[in-house]
Amino acid sequence: MKLNLYTIVLFCLCFFVSTSNAEISIKKCQSNQNNYIIFDEYDANIAEKIIDYKLRDQPEVRENSIIKIFTNENSEDRNDWLASFLFDDQTEQYLFYQVDQDEFIEIDKKQFETLLPKIVECNQNKQTPIYSENFDAD
Repeated sequence: MKLNLYTIVLFCLCFFVSTSNAEISIKKCQSNQNNYIIFDEYDANIAEKIIDYKLRDQPEVRENSIIKIFTNENSEDRNDWLASFLFDDQTEQYLFYQVDQDEFIEIDKKQFETLLPKIVECNQNKQTPIYSENFDAD
């Protein structure tokens, strides 16, 4: 009886561990063919939506946080957005947003570091966010 209970608990634990970090699917990016980057009102609204999701009604926190948002430089291929938030107390939080699904996913640092190269793969400058607040890339 104890062996059966142990087996069931072990199975459940393995199931929950394997599904807690669900695989995020990102399609291959398309390179920007222009010599410039378009960031228009539509993109600004997405960036604002991402920030509002994390910091709604917290203007003081927003003002004192470093926010970096990454996506493809190609304005025709901006479905996947990735954001990092560095707060005053030096804690960090990460967020993934897919436009076509209108879905936010809270992610950890390891997931952020895994997803970032995939999202900026086609960008000329892979280190510079497409949008930032309180962050100087220079």
